[in-house]
Amino acid sequence: MNQDFFPDLIQTMAGYGFREVPECARAIPDAQLLLKRQTWNTNRAIVVVSPGQVPADVRAYLKQLRKQVAFRCGFFPFFWGIGIQVVLVGAGVAGGGIDPAQHVARWDNQWAIIQSVFLVDSASRTYSSARTWGQFVTGAFQDAISLALSRHFQPNAGDGSG
Repeated sequence: MNQDFFPDLIQTMAGYGFREVPECARAIPDAQLLLKRQTWNTNRAIVVVSPGQVPADVRAYLKQLRKQVAFRCGFFPFFWGIGIQVVLVGAGVAGGGIDPAQHVARWDNQWAIIQSVFLVDSASRTYSSARTWGQFVTGAFQDAISLALSRHFQPNAGDGSG
């Protein structure tokens, strides 16, 4: 996987209090990078994954990923959930018929939710994304992820990710 955008993403998100979680690949299959931010009132994570091929069942893949990230980053169900931003990287992923809007949370279950999905196509050097309903705090994080990605990839036309 081309990791040329990792330092930019790490530096950009450090400005928001995110820090790298070491050895994420050992704990989370396909994970290339895991960043987290925990404060007294928020728990957020950014995970960059690169499966060998586009998952046949993206919904099941993301459900399992959500669970693994939640346990790796620490959360307390119903009291201190976690909002996860997923960056899925792979050749053909942005144009592979995956609608990222179908994979973000519809409501807050106070456990672990996927707040945004970024599909980064390493072959075409493009990306697309979707966000869940308006998150006052998380929107700034999602904007920053888009900004870091836009310095290395082109947003897909009409995506609004840039």
